[in-house]
Amino acid sequence: MTRHRKNKANKAAPPIEETSAKADGSSASVKVSKAALPPSAPKLKSKKEEETVKEPGSILKLLLFFKEAKKELGRVHWPNRKETFKSTGVLLILVAISAVYLALVDGILTRLLRLVVE
Repeated sequence: MTRHRKNKANKAAPPIEETSAKADGSSASVKVSKAALPPSAPKLKSKKEEETVKEPGSILKLLLFFKEAKKELGRVHWPNRKETFKSTGVLLILVAISAVYLALVDGILTRLLRLVVE
């Protein structure tokens, strides 16, 4: 009866899941086997170490928000004076048409309700 020695190098290492946070707040996870990594590769963090990593503070988040908001406002198409007056005119006409329509419907329904009640 001979004993067989188990070679640790031949054992397949269980995959380790590495999660990385992206700038937009989402995260991506990748499963990597320790055996697949070269010896010079950086060590993967354990789950306990990942939990201790702190997110940026609320002040940094607020500053990032204002920076991105300013960037977005630079992309906005701001109307000139002529476009503003034209849009305002269209809006006022639509409001007037809606007011007339609602007044007619209100009058008709009021008369119908009076007929039903009397």
